[in-house]
Amino acid sequence: METRKLNNLYSLAFFRFIFGLLMTIALVRFFAKGWIETFYLKPDFFFSYDGLEWITPLAPPFMYGLYAALLVLSVCIMAGLFFRISIVLFFLLFSYTEFFDKSVYLNHYYLISLLSFLMSFLPMSAVASLDALRQKSISVWNSGPAVFLLKIQVGSVYFFGGVAKIGYDWLILGQPLGIWLSSNSHLPLIGQFLSMPGLAIAISWLAMIFDLSAPFLLYFRRTRPWIYPVLLIFHIFTAILFPIGMFPWFMSAFALVFFSSEWHRKVMTRLFRGHRFNSSGFRFKTGFQPSFFILIPFFLAQLLMPFRAWLYPGNPLWHEQGFRFSWRIMLMEKNGSLEYQVKVKESGRQFVAKPSDFLTRRQVVQASFQPDMVLQFAHFLHDYYLKTGIGDTEIRAICYVSLNGKSSRLLVDPTVDLATQKRGWKNKEWILSSEF
Repeated sequence: METRKLNNLYSLAFFRFIFGLLMTIALVRFFAKGWIETFYLKPDFFFSYDGLEWITPLAPPFMYGLYAALLVLSVCIMAGLFFRISIVLFFLLFSYTEFFDKSVYLNHYYLISLLSFLMSFLPMSAVASLDALRQKSISVWNSGPAVFLLKIQVGSVYFFGGVAKIGYDWLILGQPLGIWLSSNSHLPLIGQFLSMPGLAIAISWLAMIFDLSAPFLLYFRRTRPWIYPVLLIFHIFTAILFPIGMFPWFMSAFALVFFSSEWHRKVMTRLFRGHRFNSSGFRFKTGFQPSFFILIPFFLAQLLMPFRAWLYPGNPLWHEQGFRFSWRIMLMEKNGSLEYQVKVKESGRQFVAKPSDFLTRRQVVQASFQPDMVLQFAHFLHDYYLKTGIGDTEIRAICYVSLNGKSSRLLVDPTVDLATQKRGWKNKEWILSSEF
C-alpha cells in the first residue's frame, strides 16, 4: 500500500514536470512570435468579459515583465522549486492575462487555468523535485485521489468535446470538417484524398466517438496501450491540418497522466537521478483532505458550464451564448462582415462606422460573427462619439454571417439601437434566428 501511495506521488511529479515544460515552451514561443505586442500592446480597445471590465493590459514594460515572470514560474514548476508559491502565482497571473480580451480566447488557455488551480491543492513536488531536495521529511495526504482528479480534469476535455459534437452540422453535414479538409487538398500525399465524398462525415463520427470514449479507454490498463497511439495520430492529424496552436500537443502530453504510476516513477527517477531528490521520510496522512471540499464546487461548475448554452433558444453555433468555457472545440467555420450605421440624435446626421478603423485585424475578424462583441463595440462607439463631441448617437449593426458553408445572412436585427441594449448573460433577443 505504501509503495502504491509513493508511486502516485511520482505520477503527480510527472504531471508537474510535463505541465511546467509545456508552459515554458509555450511562453518562449509567445515571446518569439511577438504576441505580447500584437495582442496586448497594439490594440486601443479590448473586448472585456462581462463583470471583468477592470481587468486590462498593463503598460508595455510591465506586460513584458508579467510574461517574464510567468516564464520563470513555469521553470520553477517544472523543477519543483517553491512549487506551492509558484503554481499559485502562475494561476493568478496566467488567468489575469486570459481575461484581457475575448478576441484571443482559446480553449487550451482555459484548460491551463483550470489545471494550475487544481494543482495548487495537490502534493505535486513531494518527490523528484528541488523542494524534496531541501526537505528531510514530508507529510502528505493520500495521493491516489489527487491523481484521479487530474485524470478527471484532462478527461473532461475529451468527453465534453464529444458531447458538443452531437449535432446536425457535425454528424449529418460533416461540417465544418468538410470545408477544412477541402482547403488542405494541396498537401502532398494525403491532399488528393481529403475531398473524397463521405470522408468528412466519416471522420466527424469517428472524432465524436473517440472524444466520448477516450477518457474511459485511457483509464483502463487493457485498453490504454491501443487507444493512446490512436490519440497521438488524432492530435498529429489535427495539428497538421488545422491551425489551432499547441492544443494538440498539450492534450497528447497531458493524456500521459492516465499511464501507470510505475511508468511515471521510472521516467521521473531517470530525470531526477538519485535519492537526494526524494524526501528521506514520508508520512501519509489519513482521512479526507480538507482542501478537497474546495474542489467540489470547482468540478461541479465544470459539469454545468458545457450545458448552459442550451438554456438559450436557437443554435449555440449561431448565437454563441454560453459558448466559451464549454469545450465546444472546432465545431464551426464562421465568416462575417460588420459595419455600423450611426445616427446623431440631435442633428439627424447619419454615417457608417467601420470596426477596422478602431480595431486590430484579429479583433475585426472575431467581432464580425460574435454577437456579444458586436454589442460591446457598439457601446464603445456610442461612448466614443460622446467623448469626441459628436453627440448622443443611435448605433445599429449590419452584420452578415455565414456558418459552416451555409449562405450568409443577418446575425443581428439591423433596426435595433444597440446602444440601448444591456450587456450580460440574459438572452439577446436582437440576435436573429439562424433558420431560413
